[in-house]
Amino acid sequence: MMGSNHPEHGTKPRSTKHHKQQNHRVVRKQPPRPAVSDRHNIYITSKTDLKAQQRRCEELINSGVHEIFLHCMGFSVTRGLNIALRLVQNSEGALSYAINTSTVQLVDELHPLCDAEDITFRQRNNSALHIKISNNSLFDIVVPQPSQSQTQAQSLGQFRGKAKARQ
Repeated sequence: MMGSNHPEHGTKPRSTKHHKQQNHRVVRKQPPRPAVSDRHNIYITSKTDLKAQQRRCEELINSGVHEIFLHCMGFSVTRGLNIALRLVQNSEGALSYAINTSTVQLVDELHPLCDAEDITFRQRNNSALHIKISNNSLFDIVVPQPSQSQTQAQSLGQFRGKAKARQ
């Protein structure tokens, strides 16, 4: 028993995935997105400039949009959080945020290095973050308009009150 190389307790056994990947070239496919393009959904990536993504969010909010959604996954989660916190901090209390987490299934293509094999697919999971940033501005509150009979009664009451004050 002493001559065998058993892993110690608590260590992870070696996997054979690495050996399989040497025979294949991994092509990562784009994550799933809705078919309809929406201005309110912004997908945060690590390839786009951080300031450009923040500026795009600010432009959307300043154009009158009440809420935007930032979607980020994997390595870009911290970038999405930074953008959301900067937007809320720069708004001086006019914006708020809500965060949801999820797991996204991604598909990779494994292209063989030799022509004898076919292309195979592999599924893997990746963590994702969805940040809703909404506008809390007081200027967006809709004030109900009083009916015409109420406005006439109020104006008559104000007129009578002024007449009494003159007497």
